[in-house]
Amino acid sequence: MGVRRSEFAVEVRELSRDYISTRRNHLIGKKTTTIVKALDHISFEIQEGELFGLLGPNGAGKTTTVKILCTLLEPTGGHAFVKGYDVVKEAKHVRKIVNMVAGGERMLYYRLTGRENLTYFADLYDVPRKEVASRVNRLLELVGLSERADDEVEKYSKGMKQRLQICRGLINEPEVLFLDEPTLGLDVSIAKDIRKFIQEKIVKEQGKTVLLTTHYMYEAEEMCDRVGFLNNGELVAVGHSEELKRKMPLGFSIELLVTRLSNETLEGLKHLECVKKAITTDYEGETEDEKIDRLVINVESDKAVPKVLDYMSNKHCRVVAVNLRGPTLEDLFMFYAGET
Repeated sequence: MGVRRSEFAVEVRELSRDYISTRRNHLIGKKTTTIVKALDHISFEIQEGELFGLLGPNGAGKTTTVKILCTLLEPTGGHAFVKGYDVVKEAKHVRKIVNMVAGGERMLYYRLTGRENLTYFADLYDVPRKEVASRVNRLLELVGLSERADDEVEKYSKGMKQRLQICRGLINEPEVLFLDEPTLGLDVSIAKDIRKFIQEKIVKEQGKTVLLTTHYMYEAEEMCDRVGFLNNGELVAVGHSEELKRKMPLGFSIELLVTRLSNETLEGLKHLECVKKAITTDYEGETEDEKIDRLVINVESDKAVPKVLDYMSNKHCRVVAVNLRGPTLEDLFMFYAGET
């Protein structure tokens, strides 16, 4: 088998993927066919031992990219290589050196024990029989599940299930690991533990190359060496987060924790002259039985703060906390995704 030599762990060149959508109007009308571009000629590289974040809103093309790199989908055009192997022409070899862990999906057998699950997947990946037991034990110890190894997975907590998912992703000792929103739906403390495990155990200690997709910007800010932003199938920016922030033509961001925020108030806020962009994001917690919303408001200067606070007060919103800060990955996301 001819190996394409490459200095990169992952190399993507002009990659495209189209989906064909067919609809019939009113059940009896003429069929219409639409081509949807999930990926539109994207190119990027991932260095050996790098934790690379692929970011973007839902439907941007993140999961499609991962599935192509894992040989689960064929591209419509372009080329992709993992450790120098073509993901289409040399798919069989690529499958031996990669694995994928997805968040929010059931990729385990709940009526089997943790140990039985890993033994089964080891067999699927042709792990030599004499190595299976020791490898399973080592992985279970690595994620802190040794004491629960012989319990059925249905008795595991969400966090334990996700740690076992990561074990499954490591069972074939992959050279490149794809993590598709691995903390999706997890509690804050559990997600923090998963992130720490990925950084310290998988990347730093084992030296794995990791591609992480996420729409949690604080997660990418904490974990990733470099990031790439996808929007509508196009790769609109790639680089180190600090480098991208310096290039961003946006000023400051006001972060507000507020109660009594209505959709009408939010829409009015977006139309203030001093406000460039505004979005709400998830916030864990409440105060005095009132829901707290987290607002991120992009403004040109710190002079906008009193105007924003006056507006919120006039709309009878209660501001719990205020923070003025420079650009973050969340601001980059707002900018590149065109959020308004």
